Amino acid sequence: MLVNVQALRGLAAFLVVFVHLEVLARLAGLPAGVTAFGNCGVDVFFVISGLIMVVTTSGRKQTPQGFLRNRLTRIAPLYWAITLAVFAIAMIAPSLLQSTTADPVHLLKSLAFIPYERGDGTMHPVVFVGWTLNYEMAFYVIFALGLMLPSRLMGLALSIAVLIGAAIFGQLAEPRNPILAFYTTPMILEFGAGMVLGALLVRDRLPKAPRWGVPAVVLGAAALAVMLAGPWLWPQVDRAVMFGIPAVVIVACGLVAERAGLALKQGWIQLLGAASYSTYLSHFFCTQVVTRAAERLAFLGPVAMWALVPMAFILVAIVGVFVHRRVELPLTDLARRCIAPLGPRPRPTIAGGAW
Repeated sequence: MLVNVQALRGLAAFLVVFVHLEVLARLAGLPAGVTAFGNCGVDVFFVISGLIMVVTTSGRKQTPQGFLRNRLTRIAPLYWAITLAVFAIAMIAPSLLQSTTADPVHLLKSLAFIPYERGDGTMHPVVFVGWTLNYEMAFYVIFALGLMLPSRLMGLALSIAVLIGAAIFGQLAEPRNPILAFYTTPMILEFGAGMVLGALLVRDRLPKAPRWGVPAVVLGAAALAVMLAGPWLWPQVDRAVMFGIPAVVIVACGLVAERAGLALKQGWIQLLGAASYSTYLSHFFCTQVVTRAAERLAFLGPVAMWALVPMAFILVAIVGVFVHRRVELPLTDLARRCIAPLGPRPRPTIAGGAW
């Protein structure tokens, strides 16, 4: 178990929560767009994903089919359940949602992890935060291609080369096709950077002497500050630079700090990290409830709005842990019991990979 990576998963999930509290922030007197920094949580997730895919497949025989089967049983059950729930809401009470409609074609594409363009020009599935899972699934396919090669090093090189080639194509060709543009954004390089960190870790190439602990923590904290300030420091820079580079530094520093003996082993931190996937997929229900409450209580003034912010995060945490324990884990276990007999069970060293 990489406990610092687990803690970073929790941090990433709660950073994303800020994005969906923008209305509450405006009611509290803050300028529009002030919560945009929370988008960086996704970039941290992507770096961690690349790292964990390398770590969990190292030193063991892993077929491409088995890898994809394990990833699907980990990611799909909860996502499908929440997608169906949101679709049901869109059918029964569409006023509760914003741009999500009860379109059967959109539902099928969402369940199949196929991106599509909405009427508002965004590439969001039925569960709008699920756009990141479309990237995840595409990355898993690319990673599985690398597993087809006889050498694990050659496989990693192939996967990274595909990611780099796709990003270069996107920058040079600037494709007009929305799906092609979606999959060739520089953001996909964050998976590759995570893979490099994973390769360095499994080959014991990262510093581990105790003297590296404090510098790693200081550098990681500085990178976090730079990442959070990115939208104000250089708003025109691509997010792969604005958020991606600091995210790589943060994850690397977390690994080095743990190897040096500085690990966030507190139970509640590890629990929030373990529940990060459920938190990510369920938090918008909570932020929507708090936002609706804030709109009704706006007459109380900015102070009351500020008081709702910690309440929102507490609600998100409680619901996230509940969904993790009562929905995610049972569904994942059911999926693995149904499918795992077809192949080896996934290695349980790090809960859920990036999620």
